[in-house]
Amino acid sequence: MVTYYADSGTLRDHRVYALAHSLVSQSRKEKTDRFVFDKDRRLSLGVELLLMTALDSLGEDPEKFEIEYTGNGKPMLKGSDIFFNLSHSEERVMCSICDSDVGCDVEMIRPINLDIARKHFFGTEYDTIAEEDDDDGRYEMFYRFWTLKESFMKVTGLGFELPLDSFRITLGDPITVEQSVDGRDYRFIEYTPFDGYRCAVCSVGRDFEPEMRYIDLRDVV
Repeated sequence: MVTYYADSGTLRDHRVYALAHSLVSQSRKEKTDRFVFDKDRRLSLGVELLLMTALDSLGEDPEKFEIEYTGNGKPMLKGSDIFFNLSHSEERVMCSICDSDVGCDVEMIRPINLDIARKHFFGTEYDTIAEEDDDDGRYEMFYRFWTLKESFMKVTGLGFELPLDSFRITLGDPITVEQSVDGRDYRFIEYTPFDGYRCAVCSVGRDFEPEMRYIDLRDVV
């Protein structure tokens, strides 16, 4: 399993943006053009550029694949046994690709009302956050749980149809999830790129690369 990571801010260059827009699928062009804000347009292009890069690295032609969506919005490659998942936050985009179900999430660490965790997380998860000594530590811990939980919600295909407090993440080596969605054995990996973001991947596969692969989107176009 490989996870790619990029800075969508490189698409602020109008020439690079135009080239990126010309490369993505027609459906992605249309989706991108519907966004009002430039930041969202860059993120939309960035995640598909990462998917194209991931497919190319496997020796696959990205233009031959069509993305379809499950009833809960999980993206799939039509007629393929390749699995992938995409995520973005602020100016970071992320793509995990695997031979088994996978979910990923990236989040920018910022101050947040921790009542969200108190009201919606599993009780022991909130307790772990509250045990941190200061606000910075509590925010960091909140986003650890958030990325882990969202990566699990995405790999199941349920997304936010799955209540945040209906399953429990326990930090440790390994990280585990107590859940009643299915009987599958899920594994996690966390990535900390040390640029103000946190990332997590969840899969039924076990072959995680220890580091993400950083891609400069200017090299893709």
